[in-house]
Amino acid sequence: MDEMSGWVMAEYRSICLLDDPPADLDVTSAEDVDDYLPPPDAPDGFDLLTAAPGVVAVSTGVMRGRVHLTVHVLDSEPRELAEGDWETVEELGFRALSAYTHAAAGNYYPFAATSPGMFERSVTPAGAGFYRVRAHELNRGKNLGEHRDDNDPPTEERFLLQVWPTTTEDEDRRRLVGRDPTLLL
Repeated sequence: MDEMSGWVMAEYRSICLLDDPPADLDVTSAEDVDDYLPPPDAPDGFDLLTAAPGVVAVSTGVMRGRVHLTVHVLDSEPRELAEGDWETVEELGFRALSAYTHAAAGNYYPFAATSPGMFERSVTPAGAGFYRVRAHELNRGKNLGEHRDDNDPPTEERFLLQVWPTTTEDEDRRRLVGRDPTLLL
């Protein structure tokens, strides 16, 4: 398991995983994630995750502010849910466009790694293809709609994303924890 963790700035009520190949890499024949931005809204019954080719968006409660994000890059599907008192856990499949999918802010701009191991590695090291992501959240409803500046204290929001490759496309959404979607509009 590869783990990346730290405080990140949510923008426009979201954080995301975004295909972001290096600028010097020739990807002229590849699809561009810009063709799929912004990703579609989540369907009824789901409110934490949505995806399109090359991007997975995670809805935060805070409009703008620091939230804690941990990403686990796994070799295969976890057998059990991650330990913790998670309020919501959702899972869905997505198609990576390259081996360069990184954590990003809701304005679809990759986070700058401020310390070794903090979101500098790709969550799709196996390259283009099919993956699943399982998102866990805690305290998303505590700061609904707030706007915090860079120097303001972080929120209490916590997110864990687990990502693993699959051999087939599986866009099936699953809500594993949580009764009804919270109203975050």
